[in-house]
Amino acid sequence: MEDSVHESFDLILDNVKQGSTDLKDPVCSFSYTWDEKTNMGIANLQAINGTPVNIVLHPLGIAGQLDFMSDMAPAGYPVDALPGEETEIITIVIYRVILDVEGDNRSAAIMLGEEGETIITSSGFADSSSSKELPEVKFETAEAPEGVEPPTA
Repeated sequence: MEDSVHESFDLILDNVKQGSTDLKDPVCSFSYTWDEKTNMGIANLQAINGTPVNIVLHPLGIAGQLDFMSDMAPAGYPVDALPGEETEIITIVIYRVILDVEGDNRSAAIMLGEEGETIITSSGFADSSSSKELPEVKFETAEAPEGVEPPTA
């Protein structure tokens, strides 16, 4: 029995939940790999309307849910504004990408603009998912023993 799942699929983000965009029902190509044994994995937004963007999405770490989110600073991407044969390259600023996988149901959202003021989603995307945050990671730091001053640079 294989413990790892890998899938690639396209989702059409045809719902503008907030704001406005020049993207017309973009076809977004996603992939994810998940190791059920270790409960770890990663996802990618590979392309928008066939234009490569390669944005990494990290698991949110919510028990019982396969949810992924980007953790990048807002960045501009030149993408094709229209799915299909015609080409119209525009630059969009991507603030956050969210992918939810629940059984056979897949849904996604992209927040656009420097502050994420525009939100576009696929059908079935839960409004509450756009307010999720990546878990805060605390890194261990070495502390000097009591009475010993750490070196200065």
